[in-house]
Amino acid sequence: MNPVRIALSALLVGAVSISLPHAVGAQQIEDYDYENLEFRGVGVDFGMVWPATIESTIVMGIRADLGFLGPNLRIVPGITYWSSFLRADEVRRLELQIADVSGVSRVDLGQIRRSDLTMNVEAHYFFDPELIVQPYAGGGFGLHFLNGRGEVISGTFVEDLLTTVAPSINVVGGLEVPMGPHLAVFTEGRYSLSADVRYGQVYLGGIWHLQGPTAGTPAPGQGSR
Repeated sequence: MNPVRIALSALLVGAVSISLPHAVGAQQIEDYDYENLEFRGVGVDFGMVWPATIESTIVMGIRADLGFLGPNLRIVPGITYWSSFLRADEVRRLELQIADVSGVSRVDLGQIRRSDLTMNVEAHYFFDPELIVQPYAGGGFGLHFLNGRGEVISGTFVEDLLTTVAPSINVVGGLEVPMGPHLAVFTEGRYSLSADVRYGQVYLGGIWHLQGPTAGTPAPGQGSR
């Protein structure tokens, strides 16, 4: 047994247990088996993100379809990226804090840009994969690699302060529409929350399923052994 796959399965079942207790509770734990997981497709998405303290901007991402861990429960890892400027009021707040601590009368930090490269692993529960329009919801975890930069703050402690790595919990909901035997389009909303970053996102995208959107879905009570 691959210990990485076992750990991933346990992590994802735990995430869905938090965000969708009714979904997991409706099945037996034996129905969820990491041996069902394998690469089944790849997708791209574009959308908007509204980070706290940062101007809204475009977000883009790529994702993979790892198939179904158990009945109706698809595993979707992905990577997203966005970059935007700190809002003027947030820059001013930092300037006042630095001025207060340093004892100077005025601090000018100029424009500050912050970017976020995020690695997500999520479980999406499809309420009925046979519907023409397939609603889903779920949750998971993210790891945010945040970077702060600006002409004035370059090489200073402010740049170091804004360059962090932070985990998050994600809550997801969306609709997927199959467009053929392999292609599906989707619209999705996600909220990410951590100690260092929080924001809502909406996406439009498409995903190419190598074996079809519902291929490999274990029948209820028949997870792979």
